[in-house]
Amino acid sequence: MKSRINLSERPRQVARAAAWVPLAAALACLHGPVAVAQEVRAPLANAADPVPQAAVAAVPDAKDLTDARIVIVEWRIKKGREQEFLDYWSTKATISDRSGLIGEFLSRVEDRRQFPWMVWNLDPRWTTFVNVGFWRSGSDFHEQIGRFIDNSKPPLAFEAQKRRRVFVAPERWRIGATPFLVSDHKGVR
Repeated sequence: MKSRINLSERPRQVARAAAWVPLAAALACLHGPVAVAQEVRAPLANAADPVPQAAVAAVPDAKDLTDARIVIVEWRIKKGREQEFLDYWSTKATISDRSGLIGEFLSRVEDRRQFPWMVWNLDPRWTTFVNVGFWRSGSDFHEQIGRFIDNSKPPLAFEAQKRRRVFVAPERWRIGATPFLVSDHKGVR
C-alpha cells in the first residue's frame, strides 16, 4: 500500500532537509584526509631499491588520520540555577572566531526513567549538562578557548561543583546520512 504525500508539507520538508547540508559538510572533515601522513621509511641505499614492506605498513593512510578534536565538558549546575547557566553559556561564554569550530552542542541529560538504557551515573544533587564541541584541530580549540582556561579558578556561582573536561582525538568515525543542525539556537550569540 502506497503512503500518501501531503504536497503542502513537501516544501517545508525539503527546506528542513536542505538546512542540514552545510553542517554535514563541515562534519565531513572528521572523515576527510585532514592530516597529512608522514612517511616512516628507513634510508635506502639506492633509490631504485624497493621500499621494505614493513616500512610501507608503518605509513598510515591519510584517511585514517584527522586533526579534528572533540572537547567534552560536564557541567554540574545547582538545582534552580539552570536558566542562569543557560543564559551565561548562550550570551557570555561566546566564541568570537568560529573559523575552527565545526559545531558545539550544550545538552541537558534526558530522564533515565524515559531512557532506562542510560548507565552514566549522575548525582541527583545537581542538574547535569554536557557540552560537546567539534573542532577542526587542537590548535584551533587552544587558540579560541583553551588558552583562557584557568583550572585554579573557583566554580561559578551557579555551579554545584567544578566542571569536568576532556579533550579527545577521533580514532574511528562514522558519518551518517542525516546531517546535524545548521544554525545557532535563537538564544545563542
